[in-house]
Amino acid sequence: MNTIPRHVAIIPDGNRRWAAEHGKSAIDGHTQGAEVIRTVMPHAADLGVEHVSIWGMSLDNFTKRDLQEVAGLLALFRKEFKDLAGSDTVHSRQARVNVFGRWREKFPLPVRSSVEHAISETAHYSRHFLNFFLAYDGVDEMMQAMKDIIQEGVQDITPEIIKQHLFTKDLPPVDFIIRTGGEPHLSAGFMMWDVTDSQLWFTEKLWPEFTTKDFDEAIEEYAKRQRRKGA
Repeated sequence: MNTIPRHVAIIPDGNRRWAAEHGKSAIDGHTQGAEVIRTVMPHAADLGVEHVSIWGMSLDNFTKRDLQEVAGLLALFRKEFKDLAGSDTVHSRQARVNVFGRWREKFPLPVRSSVEHAISETAHYSRHFLNFFLAYDGVDEMMQAMKDIIQEGVQDITPEIIKQHLFTKDLPPVDFIIRTGGEPHLSAGFMMWDVTDSQLWFTEKLWPEFTTKDFDEAIEEYAKRQRRKGA
């Protein structure tokens, strides 16, 4: 039995709380959180995780957060995806960058261009996958799938048909969800179809404090659960 999950999804909660605790701005917290992503994602790949999915921004974040914070996040996305496109860490691991959500509709052109560049520069890879969810909401994803199915006039709706109409139609099911920030719940239906049978792991640590050792601890717990399955 493989004790390394094929697909790990991460809800990186706590950036703003970390910033407040350290007397910093919200965007400082998001910037520190991005540094953690830079560290954790290649570590996960080196352990044998094929897909790592990160929820970087919800639709609510985009529409309801302070305008200054949203502008700072967009500037951060522009920089981070530009860096990803030329990253030796990404290319040496043959990692494809995928981005899901309403970002093409919501983001200004310079940010969209940066994201598109990272996608195109890694599109030929298939060894590892870095999946980012931006301007994303799981309820929105499911509603869009249902609208598309109805519009196509599909009569026999099967699980396979639903999956084919999701943003995530090309992703495998999520094996393991990691959520930081001490609030043990899922939000806004994050990948609701794909997490049906996922194992869950929660930590009190805020995302900017999360380390590769914490990731290893989570994977060890996943492995124990896998060994107990059916026992």
